[in-house]
Amino acid sequence: MLARLARTLPLTLALTGTGVDAADLNARDFVSAPLGTHLGVAYLPLTRANDYHGTADSRGNADLAVNAVAWRQLWFSDICGALCTPQFIVSYVDTEARLPGSDRHSRERGIGDPQVGGTLFFINDPQTRTYSGLLALLSVPVGEYHGNNPGVSPGANRWALHLNYNYTQGVGERWLLEANLEAQLYGRNNDYFDSTLKQKPLYRLQAFASYDLTATTYGALRLIHADGGELELGGRRLDDSHQRYTQVGFELGHWLDKRNQVLLGLTRNVATDNAYAQDNLLLRLVHVF
Repeated sequence: MLARLARTLPLTLALTGTGVDAADLNARDFVSAPLGTHLGVAYLPLTRANDYHGTADSRGNADLAVNAVAWRQLWFSDICGALCTPQFIVSYVDTEARLPGSDRHSRERGIGDPQVGGTLFFINDPQTRTYSGLLALLSVPVGEYHGNNPGVSPGANRWALHLNYNYTQGVGERWLLEANLEAQLYGRNNDYFDSTLKQKPLYRLQAFASYDLTATTYGALRLIHADGGELELGGRRLDDSHQRYTQVGFELGHWLDKRNQVLLGLTRNVATDNAYAQDNLLLRLVHVF
């Protein structure tokens, strides 16, 4: 059993950033809107990987496919005493993977853990295009979960808190530069193959540089670097579970009209340690109510 767990545990860690997680930001997420604005956002992320970088996949045949859809509803409000965006996220996830060290595929699909929270703005200056805020999202462990197949379960059977501090600055007439410092904090999973799983925080830097191609279209370059997330099972620290990866990508956003925007994004891992080397494709639709 311990040998089986040693092979399957890295998959749980590898799936932390598949694109379903709303902690994966997009360029201009912290650009504010007028008070009273309601946004509905639909995410259609796809993740593919046929290579796992780490000692857990000694056979070199691990692969991963994630198809998901998520809905995010948020409001620009002053109920916090300053501009803030109360919000919630719900998702449906379909994951199929060959676990590191395994010869067979596993698959689960269903409702993921919902997230609730919002952003509190510290700086909101549209004239200079300067914004800064703290995004906090709490994952509630009520999604579909299977303790004997946890690596591909839609839910994680644990509480999680994602904290992200952003600073956005306009440069010239067309550029926006953004830096995000993020911490993902995890509670215990007390039903991981009949044992208790703990995970140390995962820290990430997300940076964007976006440029207005026209009055309604922009392009953006993105960089994500992650470090941390070491695992412990039944009180034992697991070797080779400390995750590091670097992703680069681009986004293209276009306003179809004053109320509807479409965004296409592509991200690829360029350096990976103890995780899948992923390709992530995202289609995002925004509607202003």
